Amino acid sequence: MVQPFTNITEANGAAGGGRPTAAPLPSAPPMDSPANDDQYVDFLLYGNKENYLVRAERKAILDSNTGLAQMVSSGNCGGNNKCVVRDVNRNNFETFVRYLETKFIKFSSPKHALEMLDLATQFQCRQLELHCLKELDLNLSVDHLLDVYQALFIYNSIAPPKASAKDSKRRSRCPRAQKANTASGPLTPEEYFAALLNNCLQLIDMQAEEVFSQEGMLKLCFSQLEMIMKRDALQMSSETVLLDVLARWSLEDCKRKHIDPTAENRRRALGALCYAPRYLTMSRREFDAARERVELLDPAESQLVGDILTGGMRRMPANLTPEQQALVARFKEPRPEFPMLPVHLSARSHPRNYPKKMRKAAANAERERDGPKKGCCNGLLLNICSVFACIFD
Repeated sequence: MVQPFTNITEANGAAGGGRPTAAPLPSAPPMDSPANDDQYVDFLLYGNKENYLVRAERKAILDSNTGLAQMVSSGNCGGNNKCVVRDVNRNNFETFVRYLETKFIKFSSPKHALEMLDLATQFQCRQLELHCLKELDLNLSVDHLLDVYQALFIYNSIAPPKASAKDSKRRSRCPRAQKANTASGPLTPEEYFAALLNNCLQLIDMQAEEVFSQEGMLKLCFSQLEMIMKRDALQMSSETVLLDVLARWSLEDCKRKHIDPTAENRRRALGALCYAPRYLTMSRREFDAARERVELLDPAESQLVGDILTGGMRRMPANLTPEQQALVARFKEPRPEFPMLPVHLSARSHPRNYPKKMRKAAANAERERDGPKKGCCNGLLLNICSVFACIFD
């Protein structure tokens, strides 16, 4: 129960069940004896306009192994069992305390789950962190996708999990071994943070056009924008969708920095992201229309792309430098038809919820990335088994 108070004297009265006013002498012993008071600890929440008191079970707090447990066990609460907590939302803090007591929490919205994740991280409650991350993955949608994506950068300096690719390379082709591997997943909060970030990026891949149309894209910092723009599997009807985002973000960035939005300043703001679009998968008309909005390439690069789009790849200039050849190869590389599957964190991200073609494409991409194997079920062994099956048939 949260009780408001204005000073320490009043807090002491609130902890005892009422304000320190004159009262008739009791005719029976008080129910709250000192022995019972030792079962509880009071947290005093100091706010800008009003202060509050939250009472919690001492044993539940000490058993939680969180920052609150360290606060209580270290003696910072003093002899009156009152600990001061600042800069927290009183309703969320009481929800956090009740979770430590009951191990149960009910989230009212994805925003609430993010707020509770903030408290769990602040007070080092690993179990609640996992609970919040699973809840966010379960209800992940385009409406609040960018909010979750940005929050992951605030709470932890993380990157999408690259270890999964290494793990898949070590994975056996044996069906029983594969089944055992699929049952495993992220274990630590750090792995869950990375997996949820991966799932945010995977959903951005699938819903790229809808996400890119949101104003939240313009509020991303460069590192957040870069991680999205460099994705290979962005599902878009045309590369002009990507160009439009880069044009709007570069203009907004110039406004934030109070500099003239010249073509040079906008290219400088985007840096290497100027080369993110696959220009040679566009038509010449689309490329010219994009150049009218923003000139992301320098004149020589624009001339090269324009000449190739006009004459085709067969009439590509022969005297290209190695850097230009690599640029042309990057510009003409088509995007995959399907993105990779998300990491299975909740019922939403279970593989069975995605089309069969997408699951098959993800499996084929994984096999291509793994390369030839020498395991028990490699392609050579399967071919030998097929020959013997035909012989004995």
